[in-house]
Amino acid sequence: MGKTTSELLIDTISSQVTDVFGIPGTHGLSLYEELRKRVSRGEITYYMPRLEYGGAIMADYYARLKGNVGVFLSVNGPGFTNSLTGLVEAYSEGSPLILISLNKEFKYRHRKQLHDSGYYDLQLEMARQATKAAFRIYSPEDIPIVMQRAFRIALEDKMGPVYIEVPVDLLEEKSNIEEYKTNKKINRTLVYPTKEEIKEAVNFLSECSKPILLLGYGASRSNIVNYIERLGIPVLTTIRGKGSIPENHPLYAGTIFNLTEIPGDCLIAIGTSFNDLETNKWSIKMPRRILHVDPDVNVFNTSFSAEVTVKASAEAFLEEIVERVNLPKWSYKVDTKKHIESNGEITHDYLAKVLDETLSEDRVIIADAGTNQVMAMDIKVYRPNSYFNSLIFNAMGSAIPAGIGAKIASPERQIVSIIGDLGFQGCLNELITAVQYKVNFLTVLVEDGVQHFLRLNQKMRYGNTFATDVFQIDYTKVMEGIGVNVIEVKDKEDLKKNVEEAVGLSIKSPTVLRVHVSPNSIPSRLLMRR
Repeated sequence: MGKTTSELLIDTISSQVTDVFGIPGTHGLSLYEELRKRVSRGEITYYMPRLEYGGAIMADYYARLKGNVGVFLSVNGPGFTNSLTGLVEAYSEGSPLILISLNKEFKYRHRKQLHDSGYYDLQLEMARQATKAAFRIYSPEDIPIVMQRAFRIALEDKMGPVYIEVPVDLLEEKSNIEEYKTNKKINRTLVYPTKEEIKEAVNFLSECSKPILLLGYGASRSNIVNYIERLGIPVLTTIRGKGSIPENHPLYAGTIFNLTEIPGDCLIAIGTSFNDLETNKWSIKMPRRILHVDPDVNVFNTSFSAEVTVKASAEAFLEEIVERVNLPKWSYKVDTKKHIESNGEITHDYLAKVLDETLSEDRVIIADAGTNQVMAMDIKVYRPNSYFNSLIFNAMGSAIPAGIGAKIASPERQIVSIIGDLGFQGCLNELITAVQYKVNFLTVLVEDGVQHFLRLNQKMRYGNTFATDVFQIDYTKVMEGIGVNVIEVKDKEDLKKNVEEAVGLSIKSPTVLRVHVSPNSIPSRLLMRR
């Protein structure tokens, strides 16, 4: 007899990745026995998060930094539903997460079983709404074909998650496959423009006198600086597009956040969906003519009308276009304001300034939902695939598991997760995972005791506030009990020294920098219009 479904699953996973995330359960005993064998032989490294929510996000960010798929193994029922937030975020952000979930025994699908969700197809149907593809395994022989398709789909076009469901009673079923032949590893594929699209883009650009580039998140994932330099025109980025070009590069003009108008007569927008937060609810004034490039055609002409649309990856489009155009050179820079500190309290602006001055140029910044993510906008990045600030799905409590996944994928890089105190309370349990597996990175806890956005909006609309205070706990005691290094700073004069110390400690062990920010502080970016 040949290999079992469990053996083939681990065979195919190990052909693509060396790291796997998952939480075991009684349903998956045979699958985890096969995983144990591979771990013991050093073929796979396994990481168990504290909750599926965190685990799916770890696999998501692992995929983003690794440039490969991230794999998360879940049991059915609550394991699957706990994974959904990570699955939907990966779908929103275009991340190649592979979620493999068990389901109850197929032969008894009409009977009630452990972790029963009440309807056998519920998981598959829910997953179809938030993935590029969803599969159910019906026989062991399906595994090699389905898994290879899943990897390919996840990594092609606009990348995104794929769901694979395995009925429990199939795990130990024998196949007719006696030896799995490892297929060649599947890599990300770029989407190239058609000849007609290239012709339209060249004609468009030939009529521009002041062209300007706008690079979004889709452009920040590849190293395209050499193409940008050959075009030689000013470059703006969205907030999510930070890292598309080093922020100390002569062609870098700034971000569009807070801008009322983008200058120039032609906008070349690459890898952006023009979301509401980055365009001030689509009120920003655009150049008269727009060329929009993205691998996802669903973003075209939904927020701003484009004269020319091109379905292509950023790198693929620029590769095809730079030899065909000679754009007129001109210069532009976004005006920036210097913020003067008027008292001894630590503000969001001052914390961002100190972090920006202290972190290495190899920094990777991951911002959680809330006021801290506005603060994080002022921290510069200098390399692609180095800045993650959702601003769309925006799941609170994701920055810590995201930091863990990112560090596992890129252990040589300086990973910094920035999070507010409510978000921190929602995911601090995953620092146990970091300690257990010695995943060393820095978490900056922006501790102010309030939810700023809610409070500001409540005051403006109703004149009152409700449920915006964050219950205070002694984070140092909690973290030290877990085994995490903690540096606490309350005084502005100590901030620089404490940040340097925390950065140093984070090289050797998971570290939390507790920064007591004034509850009355408001990041100046929320008040600026340029």
